[in-house]
Amino acid sequence: MILRALNITFLLIILSFFYQKANTGNFYNWDAIAYTMAVQLDEGKSTDEAHEYTYKTLKNEVDPGLFQTLCCTGKYRQDQFDSPGNLKSMMPMYALKPGYIALIKVVKLFTGLNEYQSMKYISIFSTLIMTLLFFITFFFQKNFLQFIWIPLVFFSQFLFLAKLMTPDAITALLFLISVMFLVKNKLYTSYLLMALTLSFRPDMIVAAGLAGLLPLINKDFRMPIFNSIIFLSIYFLISASISHNGWWSHFYTSLVSTQSNLNLFDPSFDLNKYFEILIGNTLWVLNDINYIVWFSLTFIIIFMSAYFVLEEKSQWINLIALSLSVAIIIKFIIFPKVDSRVYLAILVPAIYAFSLNSLNLRERIDSK
Repeated sequence: MILRALNITFLLIILSFFYQKANTGNFYNWDAIAYTMAVQLDEGKSTDEAHEYTYKTLKNEVDPGLFQTLCCTGKYRQDQFDSPGNLKSMMPMYALKPGYIALIKVVKLFTGLNEYQSMKYISIFSTLIMTLLFFITFFFQKNFLQFIWIPLVFFSQFLFLAKLMTPDAITALLFLISVMFLVKNKLYTSYLLMALTLSFRPDMIVAAGLAGLLPLINKDFRMPIFNSIIFLSIYFLISASISHNGWWSHFYTSLVSTQSNLNLFDPSFDLNKYFEILIGNTLWVLNDINYIVWFSLTFIIIFMSAYFVLEEKSQWINLIALSLSVAIIIKFIIFPKVDSRVYLAILVPAIYAFSLNSLNLRERIDSK
């Protein structure tokens, strides 16, 4: 009873810590500007009106020094600040997340907050809910096993996610819930939620696609085919609806040479340049303490879960963890960003699934 009370105390302390740190030290990253512009355009504002509102609201939100950094540091940011048309040309990369845009609008509607504040609280409360889900999973375990959730939430970089004004935290939450249902063999609910995550980050199709194939283990071919059709349909529908520039254009402006206007930008594919970026960014990750954590943790889960699968130990949860961690590597190969935030929506559920090896769940999970 004392340990239970202590565990609840730790929960309240950590929730308070995450909220206080995220609320007072959240990141006004540049992407928040683009998402605000996307919301304004979606609400029917003209390009000029949306652009003016976006920067005016930002100026009221942050101190002059941070505003200057966000609006005008470097040629790219200055070009977006100077020209509504330039910022409008970036919208396909942000309108590509219609679920996130819609959620910001809903939060605005019911709270009266502006876009920046809405994004902040979406990330904060998504992270707090994930913390609570980890806590609940382990709370009823015996002795000190019930405290495993504490290091897990820090390995999962929840505080970092809570501070971001991006769709990463809410995507991680939705995908985590979908994996929790998947662990319990609630396949229809799980895959429905995975489909929903594609509207928040379409690149989640890699993780959803691999997880969607897991019923093949039981020689169920219909569900994987159905999942593949649904996931691909959603992905291409979103891409087509906003006239996205395509993978290579996005890759090039993000990782090779930043473009101030994407309207007519259509570079020819360069295989040598692709491998140059892939190899260079891989070496960057391996040599930077800020990035190697997510990378090494992914490979640890791959090797350990593969070992447990081969040893026929809790195969279902380890197949889930394995598919998700492999999806992270595939995602990196396709679009080798070094920043951990773009992988956490997959890594968090992978950590959760793999952590279940510490619990006696074989009968519930492996029974079909």
